[in-house]
Amino acid sequence: HQLHIYATRHNCHITVVRPPGYKNPSNGNVSNNRTVLMSVACGNLAFRHSARKHYDSAFQLASYVMGILKNRGHIKDIEQLEVFLRGFGAGREAVTKALLGLEGAALRGKIVKVSDATRLKFGGTRSKKPRRL
Repeated sequence: HQLHIYATRHNCHITVVRPPGYKNPSNGNVSNNRTVLMSVACGNLAFRHSARKHYDSAFQLASYVMGILKNRGHIKDIEQLEVFLRGFGAGREAVTKALLGLEGAALRGKIVKVSDATRLKFGGTRSKKPRRL
């Protein structure tokens, strides 16, 4: 399974994905493509506008995702977990703290790979003008 964390300056998204070739233990069916188990963002937890960008909202999002995985019984299906971090927002630190804390105790031993998928620009096209607040 894969856990994708996309932390921007203004929001945090978490997606849990089943790998291709996953065999469902309940009925034995084999899926040949990736299946998204859940995809949620801070806005789904009733955080609106500027409240979505804070550390606390991302931490609550991570604990919500881990609670849902536990309640639905997906944790016993997960044998290996790959974590992909993307972006440099406050949610990046919050989700890692949640994985290392009490919330992530069930998933922590199953993590086999932590990877940074942040896109970096080398030269390329001209940047957007900076946002003024």
